[in-house]
Amino acid sequence: MQDYQESITLAKKISSARTQTARKRIEQIRADLGRIDLLCSGTLSERMMKCGKSTCRCQTDPAARHGPYYQWRHMRDNKIAQRYVTAEQAPVLRQAIENHRLVLELLRSWEEQTERLIDANYPPQP
Repeated sequence: MQDYQESITLAKKISSARTQTARKRIEQIRADLGRIDLLCSGTLSERMMKCGKSTCRCQTDPAARHGPYYQWRHMRDNKIAQRYVTAEQAPVLRQAIENHRLVLELLRSWEEQTERLIDANYPPQP
């Protein structure tokens, strides 16, 4: 009987430590999310392009192509939307896309920690 009691006490200590760790991680995730400003999904491509003039060097010489042009692609209303952005907008947009990816990663981690909290506080029944 004493072995059973000791195992229950040990399980409670482990559960308490897991709960504390999960709660601390969630607090950190919330703080990280609060520091993020701009968000955009999608991808940003830098392209060098040929023009429409048949006599332009860009038609035959890849080094003579025009650009760079920045093209942003993302989903809007379940369709791929694309547009060109300026060289000034590109770094801001690139950071916003990186922020979006970070937010998704943080939300996945928050979900994992929530699952741990639920399992620790409400153990599954056999």
